[in-house]
Amino acid sequence: MKNNIKFGTGGFRGIIGETFTKYNIQLIAQAISNLIIEDKSTKPVVIGYDYRFLSNKAAEWMSEVFAYNKIPILLSNSPVPTPAVMFMTKSLENDYGVMITASHNPYYFNGIKVFQRQGMDADIGLTTRIESQFEKIEEVHKKPIELAIKDSSVKVVSFLTDYVVSIKKWISPKVYGSDIRVLFDNLHGVGGRSLIYIAKELDLKNFRTIGKSQDAFFGNKLPNPTRENMESDRKYLKHERYDCVLGLDSDGDRLGILDELGNYVDSNELLACIYYYLVKYRGMQGDSVKNCATSNLVNRVTEKFGYKCHEVDVGFKNISGKMMEVDALLGGESSGGLTVRGYLYGKDSSFAASLFIEMLVVMEKTVSNIVKEVRDFAGFYHAILEDNISYHNEESVLHYVRTKNIDFPDQIIKKEKFGKNIKYYFNNDCWVLLRCSGTEPVLRIFVEMETEEKAQQYLKILKNYVKSVDTY
Repeated sequence: MKNNIKFGTGGFRGIIGETFTKYNIQLIAQAISNLIIEDKSTKPVVIGYDYRFLSNKAAEWMSEVFAYNKIPILLSNSPVPTPAVMFMTKSLENDYGVMITASHNPYYFNGIKVFQRQGMDADIGLTTRIESQFEKIEEVHKKPIELAIKDSSVKVVSFLTDYVVSIKKWISPKVYGSDIRVLFDNLHGVGGRSLIYIAKELDLKNFRTIGKSQDAFFGNKLPNPTRENMESDRKYLKHERYDCVLGLDSDGDRLGILDELGNYVDSNELLACIYYYLVKYRGMQGDSVKNCATSNLVNRVTEKFGYKCHEVDVGFKNISGKMMEVDALLGGESSGGLTVRGYLYGKDSSFAASLFIEMLVVMEKTVSNIVKEVRDFAGFYHAILEDNISYHNEESVLHYVRTKNIDFPDQIIKKEKFGKNIKYYFNNDCWVLLRCSGTEPVLRIFVEMETEEKAQQYLKILKNYVKSVDTY
């Protein structure tokens, strides 16, 4: 069982009852405890959890292990978004934070995200140290949660209020009391606990929420604001006028958007629009950081303002690390996460949604017009497409894509490896990416080309290329 615990780009995730078990959860807690004792840290560990099945119990199971090891715990008194745990870890200057969530994965998954100083996602150095502890652990001891709470080894506290206040401080007073019409699809996740709270704090008069009930099956949908999920909300635009439709994933760190016409605004456009707004309307300065699966639209907008866009491997820890290194203004990824200098070093969809609403209010333009303005400013109209293929054996897939040549219609000008990802660059800002997911047995395929027709052509080539791998 111990060898089944692996930390990917978004922490440890597993199927409930298979690898996500009480034993493995407490084994991870003991491994972290060993590191805390080894590093002689005396600061409490912050623990939060979302709406998923067993999340609250898993938070208690971890707390029991920390308590036995005489490590103080601050346990959330309610389900909270992942960024709230990151905020608490950073604001209290703690060394460790833990969130029980499987983020956007299907309902039968759960997992553990670990945060380090500054509230950042655990880097590869820390996760390697955690994994190295597993074989050394002979026995896991724990103190019953009731006793741990009674003797204050575990303190049950509120995370939400201070976190929401920290976001509100970022938002322009011009937004307060706005009559902007927003439909928010919570997708039965925990993000609504913060975004609905923020909407009330900002006195948004026309903020309507759907999908806000707790549901372990997430309405039988993937709890992620994908194009498919967001486009299913078009029906609401037939009966009422909204300036935008927002959606969050199950733990509140990814954002999806429909414009006022019901068109899906992809995360690449969102990232470019927010950067454009911050520089042109807020007067902020600095480079941008994106992962290797993100559109070159961000590059072109950044460069038009005279700054540089830095490209890193997938995993927000790589984005936040580069942001710190170059003091970048904004960092984000194609999956819907972003942050800004001076805020958290982690993605936060409540924060991003609040900035997006501010952008609409201040610019006094529709979402579709803002997207067009940003694309016209950049002079960039490429199409980006994504698909995926499930597989059985990651090693066979990695070996195949690393060793087999691909016959593309255009000349490859550069081939680059980003961890488990392989990216091919072509002329005219075109590229393709093959990447093994860090959280699921899936090979993800990304293509950005001058036209959607050409992008579809390349997508077909890549899918045919990998069809003989150990896939299903």
